[in-house]
Amino acid sequence: MDFDSKQKVLVAIYMEYQKDIPEMGFIHSQSVGLEWETFVIALSKLENEGLIRGVNFVKGGGKILSAFMDNVMMTPYGLHYVETKLNIQPEKTGLEKMKGISQNVAAWGWSEAKDFAAKVLSEIIQSQAGIK
Repeated sequence: MDFDSKQKVLVAIYMEYQKDIPEMGFIHSQSVGLEWETFVIALSKLENEGLIRGVNFVKGGGKILSAFMDNVMMTPYGLHYVETKLNIQPEKTGLEKMKGISQNVAAWGWSEAKDFAAKVLSEIIQSQAGIK
C-alpha cells in the first residue's frame, strides 16, 4: 500500500488517537519519516481539507515557522477516511484497531509506521493493564 505525505501524517495521528489519552505533541516529522517542511505543509493541507483540527501554526513571511500539535484531533471525516483506506472496522476498539495496523505495517514498506504502531500498541496495552 502506498502513502503520500498527507496520508502518512494522517495515519500517524489516527494511531495516536486510538489511545485513551492521545499525546499528539509526540508526533513529529521524524516519527513519520518526512522532512520538517513537508510535514507542516501536510498538516496544513489536512486541516484545510477537514481531516484534522486543532493545529496551532505560527506563520511569518508567508511561511509556516512552527506547528503545535498538542490540541490536534481527528474529525469524523478524517476517521472515516483512514478506516476506509486501511480497511478497518470502525466498531473495533482502539486496541483491536492497533493490533490490525501493527500486523499490516511491514507489508506497507513504511518503516517509521512500524515503529510508531508498536509504540502506540504498547502504550494502549499498558494503559489497559493499569501499568501507565
